[in-house]
Amino acid sequence: MKQLYYAIQTILHGRGSNVTKVISLSLGLTIGILLFSQIAFELSYEKCYPEAEHLGIARGYYHNIETGETLADDGDGDYDYSVMDPMAAAMAENMPEQIESATCINAYSANANYYYEDKKVKDESCLLVDTCFFRTLGIPVLKGDPKDMINSNCVFVSQKFARDIFGDADPIGKVLMLEKKTELVVRGIYQDMSENTMFHADFVASIHHNGGYKDGAGWRGNDIFYAVFRTRKVSDMDIVNDNIQRMVEKYTPTEHNGWKLELSVIPLAEKHQVSKETQKRLVLYGFLGFSIFFVAIMNYMLIVIATLGRRAKGVGVHKCSGASNGNIFGMFMLETGIIVLVSVIVSLFIIINSQDLIEDLFSVKLSSLFTWGTLWVPLLTIVILFILAGVLPGRIFSRIPVTQVFRRYTDGKKGWKRSLLFVQFTGVSFVLGLLLVTLMQYSHLMNRDMGIRTAGLTEAESWLDPEIVPNLRDEIRRQPMVESVAAASHSVLGQYWTQGLLGSDGKRIGILNMNHVDYNYPEVMGMTIIEGKPMTHENDLLVNEEIVRLKKWTDGAVGKPFDELKGGTIVGVFRDVRNQSFYAPQQPIVLIGKDACNHNMNVRLKEPYDENLKRLNEFMLKSFPNVALVFRSVDSMVEDMYKDVYRFRNSVLITSSFILLIVIMGLIGYVNDETQRRSKEIAIRKVNGAEASAILRLLARDILYVSIPSILIGTGISYFTGKAWLEQFAEQINLNPLLFIGMALAVMVVIVACVIIKAWRIANENPVNSIKSE
Repeated sequence: MKQLYYAIQTILHGRGSNVTKVISLSLGLTIGILLFSQIAFELSYEKCYPEAEHLGIARGYYHNIETGETLADDGDGDYDYSVMDPMAAAMAENMPEQIESATCINAYSANANYYYEDKKVKDESCLLVDTCFFRTLGIPVLKGDPKDMINSNCVFVSQKFARDIFGDADPIGKVLMLEKKTELVVRGIYQDMSENTMFHADFVASIHHNGGYKDGAGWRGNDIFYAVFRTRKVSDMDIVNDNIQRMVEKYTPTEHNGWKLELSVIPLAEKHQVSKETQKRLVLYGFLGFSIFFVAIMNYMLIVIATLGRRAKGVGVHKCSGASNGNIFGMFMLETGIIVLVSVIVSLFIIINSQDLIEDLFSVKLSSLFTWGTLWVPLLTIVILFILAGVLPGRIFSRIPVTQVFRRYTDGKKGWKRSLLFVQFTGVSFVLGLLLVTLMQYSHLMNRDMGIRTAGLTEAESWLDPEIVPNLRDEIRRQPMVESVAAASHSVLGQYWTQGLLGSDGKRIGILNMNHVDYNYPEVMGMTIIEGKPMTHENDLLVNEEIVRLKKWTDGAVGKPFDELKGGTIVGVFRDVRNQSFYAPQQPIVLIGKDACNHNMNVRLKEPYDENLKRLNEFMLKSFPNVALVFRSVDSMVEDMYKDVYRFRNSVLITSSFILLIVIMGLIGYVNDETQRRSKEIAIRKVNGAEASAILRLLARDILYVSIPSILIGTGISYFTGKAWLEQFAEQINLNPLLFIGMALAVMVVIVACVIIKAWRIANENPVNSIKSE
């Protein structure tokens, strides 16, 4: 109890430095706990299901036999996890001894407009699934019979969806409207799914349609489905992997035009973890977390060790009173424990009051980030913080000899303090360098010309009855806020309908993106036709520059035959449009003239854009209440495409701000301690004729000896880390080393400025006062 009493008294007497300690540790704990918990959350992906090790997923490896070139539609390395719709059923039928159950899942076609009582269901995720979905994944069905999913209008909802949409009413029998024209009847309720799965859904609708699967094309193609299966034994996964290629070849050829499709399976739990982008993101989160976490610990140790000279006599008095080294060590550990406990409370307060910001940054709810299964992560982080922050200072103080009660303790532990500063300067320069990369890349993505004029451009998607499109288009065009209108089969952003693009030798040279559009579509979208003329007739074709390049049409494309689309005539070439964003390479695109496009409606508005967008949606709701068209700006769609970059940029920005604040507090404490410890030396120098500028140079030089190498190391690490992060983009900023040199110089200027400002008073003080105080 005496040790606890002395620890509390010491904390109360050192309020100023202890506030700095609490702020430093709280900021480091907050970011460290969040980043480490996010890493644990992502590493637990797909492990939320019962006996998750039995779950597997099929994938394809599509490669050119001669060149080794690969094609993957989902951007996850060389493998494509979307397969043809009969895959799951065929696996269950052909390998019954190994596969207990298999399910076909379609996330692509589930992206539609759903309504309940004329109100659009917002921000809710949906999947199209078959009757085996719940059985395969092991999701408990609380009410209803999963076999009802064989009916094409059947829907099962999660507990949360039922509460949010239907309140206290019984959901069974309630009707959702798909695109305001197709009734979907709620037939069951299932247990809420965890967020750490790619198949998280608030409700699921039947994938079955007319004896097949919605949007399925059999073994002929349209590979937009996931095939997930559950094995009877874990070891059966290898057997399924060995047999799946032969099984598929029973139904369809796997070689075509020099390209080969190789099928394999992996455990579902590995799907997220083997992704190269996931691995890079988690490594970066780890770097950021460890940077601020250890900088905060180093800052705490620096502040504590800086008090060594002032507290040495007190330690000597304790030892004269019978305290052992263990007693002194325990007292300092208790002191650290109290400060860590206060820091944890402050950190918890920050997290709770920043819930919305945190959930937006990590795209996961706090309730999912901190579960009983992952609570060990923040607890372990706190324990490590306590041990590292308490043990070293405690050992240093416990070894102070008892004789220090009779004389002034002059050991400043300069080597320790410089080492701690070195770690802090390295961490802050690394994080600031990474921040520079993310800021520049995000700005580049948002401001880079995508080949269309996004300002004032809006779009809405819904499958419309073809006969209403002409009248709908004309009515929209007549509105005073509208400049022009055009319909299309696909959104301008994202992948269109695809097929192979063939070279002159008949071999596949790329994936052709095809979009059926109104004749005035290029004009409405703000595209630039660089050769030929606009479309004026059915099946007129406009090709982009990438097709011309891949086809090697050096003498122009207009009038040339386009073998991929029989009956089409190339009338012009338009400047490349980055429909799949700057994550992916430029795609070959063909626009096909058509009279009656009935899926995507594009409207260019007059200024002011935001106000006119609101007026447009109000007009649609009033004039066409049975049409499920809700317009949104293309600019907002572009922002959504780069949402992950935006979140990562903000994560680095917040981490950089916190770590810079921590380092500045530690630096100020260091300079304050050094000026006090060396006050007699400084006074003697001034008596001997030294100017204030010379004193400031002396102190700044000591800091520069530490800061220059540490900043160079941190900046170098940030340069190569930034390059690795940029590899996910097909188009990247130029990482000019001069930018990093400039950033490093800016950090040094801030450090030197802090030293000069803090040391200004002692450098200009009358030396008599310092000598007299000695």
